[in-house]
Amino acid sequence: MTESSSRAMLRRFGQCADQFARCFNRQAQRDGASQSLDALFNDSERKSMQAKHGRLSDPGSYEALQHFITDSPWAAEPVWTRLRALVPVRRGMLALDDTSFPKQGTHSVGVKRQYCGALGKIANCQVAVSTILLADQLAWPLTFEWYLPQEWDTDAARRAKAGIPDQIYFREKWRMALAHIRRVLKAGFQLTAVLADADYGSNAAFRRGLERLGLRYGLAIRGALTMWVPRARRARTAAAIAAAIPNREWKRVSWGEGTNGALAARFAARRIRPAKSRGERWLLCERSLANDERKYYLLNLDATATLRALVTLVRGRWPIEQQYRELKDELGIDHFEGRSYCGWAHHTVLTAIAFTFLQVERRRSEGKPRPTLPTVRWWVREIMAVLYVVSNRKLLHLIASFQRNPPLRR
Repeated sequence: MTESSSRAMLRRFGQCADQFARCFNRQAQRDGASQSLDALFNDSERKSMQAKHGRLSDPGSYEALQHFITDSPWAAEPVWTRLRALVPVRRGMLALDDTSFPKQGTHSVGVKRQYCGALGKIANCQVAVSTILLADQLAWPLTFEWYLPQEWDTDAARRAKAGIPDQIYFREKWRMALAHIRRVLKAGFQLTAVLADADYGSNAAFRRGLERLGLRYGLAIRGALTMWVPRARRARTAAAIAAAIPNREWKRVSWGEGTNGALAARFAARRIRPAKSRGERWLLCERSLANDERKYYLLNLDATATLRALVTLVRGRWPIEQQYRELKDELGIDHFEGRSYCGWAHHTVLTAIAFTFLQVERRRSEGKPRPTLPTVRWWVREIMAVLYVVSNRKLLHLIASFQRNPPLRR
């Protein structure tokens, strides 16, 4: 990058931060927000509080930064509302996902032994429900909320210690997800489809909720989900239906390019009616090219939809996995070391702002090969590192100047 383009990027970053000033009531909070966003882009590999503070060009008080993130009484949801209003893309697919954070101990808000997607097994972790808009190969975080297990909800002592607000209580994840979708629709987004994993897709109440909202969906389901095929005398599982499909009907379909070449598998589809549901849907069955592993999806697209259209929809959620990896690797969404509900809520929304800024910068490259998010993050990090060095050089120069020419005593 040239000096002029670097300065222009810094100006845009400052303008981005200024867009959220109205979300904070006090000047100290506005200063804290600006400082926290700066810290997310510095060259510290860890994004813990101490690491971020130590690399700021204007560090100020560590206690002030810690208070702003952990204890300051500003609400995260108005910041999310403002962020949704500023997302430049207003139409796309909405991906639902559970984000898990492995944890030690029992004191971090919402932690328990439960399925941890980050580890692929049952483990001690926290889980958040989130939504991401997917459009033109870019992902935009729109909502993020901690899941509060039932045993936490009813434990007054743990709630008090973690600072969980009274309005936060246990809800099933599928209910949380529907509430998030309504929030996204209220913000004016046009959703072409909703994508979700099997925990959501296998839930009939969740699917009915999407249909009441008039939304199309492509949902992963479990192989044990029962459904009816035309002219069948009894319901069968998705796995059984897939097993009965002749080999000649399985077609190889590619949905994108990965680091090791084309992303592809074999697919077959059937019109079916899910148990306890009215009307026909699509059952899409997938077989891995490597080991014949099976996956299953339920879609409410028109009966005329092609196999490629079905595959393109359900496999459209793969960028979400890349996004979570970059949120962790580049911006440290999982590096927060506090235990309070407030601190986690603050940290995650500020991280989402930083991520959105990087996506906006990538989007500015339309018509050219887009830089990757890590590349743009590297640009900003280098600019911040230069500021850090320049700031410290100025400080050393001032100290040396003071020592050479101390002020006269009065």
